[in-house]
Amino acid sequence: MSKADELAEKLKQSRQTSADATIADQAIDSWPAQVNELYHQIEAWLQPSIEVGLKLRRNPTHVFERAPDGASYDYAIDQLLIEGNHHSVTFDPVARFTADGAGRIEIHSTGKELALLRTSDEHGVTHWWLQAIEQSGQQPDAIALTEHNLLLAVQEGLGL
Repeated sequence: MSKADELAEKLKQSRQTSADATIADQAIDSWPAQVNELYHQIEAWLQPSIEVGLKLRRNPTHVFERAPDGASYDYAIDQLLIEGNHHSVTFDPVARFTADGAGRIEIHSTGKELALLRTSDEHGVTHWWLQAIEQSGQQPDAIALTEHNLLLAVQEGLGL
């Protein structure tokens, strides 16, 4: 390999590293808005319950995570807390970079742990999936997040 070819290869690698960093930055920048959009959908689905006393609030939090390229990120994002029947369900966005998708929100409640996994298809359309978190290490298949599935998870989490 000539010196010119070597220089061209290094420049190409440098450009790719820079492009990867820009993509990761954009992913982190858009993640809170994507989570907020999901929370608005959840709030709309829960509106009849809110009208009869279900409480929802957002708790500001910070997430520290590392992108696949090794870059570290620290960003502000909200948790969603749902309270009713002397129980609570917390939606905790724990990571934008995951091995199984394009974001993960853990759902904490008494007795059962769930996760919402975000994926994007080839057209950039977001899909959310609901999955139980099993302590045994064996993960059941995720199911598409629908109003019905979310309401069942909230109902169970609130002990109703």
